[in-house]
Amino acid sequence: MLVRIMALCVALLVGIGIIVPLGTNDADAASRRARKQRKHRKHYKKYSKRWWRQYRARQRRARRHRAQVRRLRLRQIRLAKARRARAANRHRVASISRVKRVKPASSATPQTWAETQASSNELRFRVDDSRGSQVGSASISVVGPASGEDRTIGSHKMIAGVATTALRRDVINRMIQENGWVVNDYQKEINGRLVYVVVAQSQARNGQLQSRMFYFTAVDGKIYNVATNSSADQADRLAEESEKVLGSLQSRVRSTQRASVRE
Repeated sequence: MLVRIMALCVALLVGIGIIVPLGTNDADAASRRARKQRKHRKHYKKYSKRWWRQYRARQRRARRHRAQVRRLRLRQIRLAKARRARAANRHRVASISRVKRVKPASSATPQTWAETQASSNELRFRVDDSRGSQVGSASISVVGPASGEDRTIGSHKMIAGVATTALRRDVINRMIQENGWVVNDYQKEINGRLVYVVVAQSQARNGQLQSRMFYFTAVDGKIYNVATNSSADQADRLAEESEKVLGSLQSRVRSTQRASVRE
């Protein structure tokens, strides 16, 4: 019994002798690491050259961090704006395309406009002068449904519920495909109805400058586009004839409505 007690005491003393130095070494190591870190972060006398060098380095790091935050925020704003633009474009295309295509009437065109091609939503014409020589071309097409009224709210203008910016964008896309460009756009009244006009130009294969005119107006619940293409010296004549075509379309619809009322 005495031998066991003595053996336990010896084992306890040996264990204490091993644990205490290890703990001391760990504490010393931690202390040395802390001193090393403090030594690594050198503290210089305030406003000395080395202090200013350290201060400027901290400022550069702070500026880089702020610039990185700004770039990230700007990227998020641009992505959000692009998503909104894509959503608005999808809505615009859907609103313009949501219509049952009908063939425009050609009875309102001048005698010098000879029909050359017809599709479900567009008529194309050859425009001749009095001697029968071609001086240009024209088309009458249905763009889409009239989804509202003509309105002007500040700088935001609408033809039959469709924003004029959307109509102008369609013309720009067409001109890009046909090596042309938009020059001007404006609104005017023809026979008491508001008409949106886009003026453009393009270059023919022979290098001659071509005048392009696009008229948009609402007739009988649909938005019509009368477009012409001619040389610059014939632009005024085709513009006058285009306005007559628009007036004839409106008059034809009014006559049809009066006849239906009498019946």
